[in-house]
Amino acid sequence: MEDREVIIEKVNQYIDWLAKPNEAFGGFPVCPFVEKERDFGKLKYEIFEVGFTKPLFDLIDEWDMDDNYNSMIIAHISDIKLNEYKVFQHYINKGLRKRKMGYVKCITFHPDDDFEVGGVTTRSKAPYFLINVAYADELNKSHQRLLHTDYFGNFTEENRKYLKADDI
Repeated sequence: MEDREVIIEKVNQYIDWLAKPNEAFGGFPVCPFVEKERDFGKLKYEIFEVGFTKPLFDLIDEWDMDDNYNSMIIAHISDIKLNEYKVFQHYINKGLRKRKMGYVKCITFHPDDDFEVGGVTTRSKAPYFLINVAYADELNKSHQRLLHTDYFGNFTEENRKYLKADDI
């Protein structure tokens, strides 16, 4: 496994890119709230590799018990394939609900995902398969703040519907 500092630096370079204003997103950054989380020290970084680190749900439990963080990025060092990663996201979220942690939500990002908005592929610069862990109410508040802006203007109708932004 790469050195922890190298992995975190690569993830931070991706976050730098996500935090830059982008015309495809109505002039907002691709991820409009990540910079604030990082600047205020509310973003925790973890690395997960099967057999070499703590179990994934243990990392999430520790994050949840630590009041210092609002979100967490987990660099998942693995060979998860593009066609598997959404299934893995559902597995994590289902596991959280079974653990009575439905107030936490995970969103995964695969570097081979060709998801794009206005010609911008948002996942391709991810250095690893990444898991974003956050509180569902915070994600919802952030989503609500974007609904009546130009942020979703270049999303496809299908993506706006999936993201519940189709009534804008």
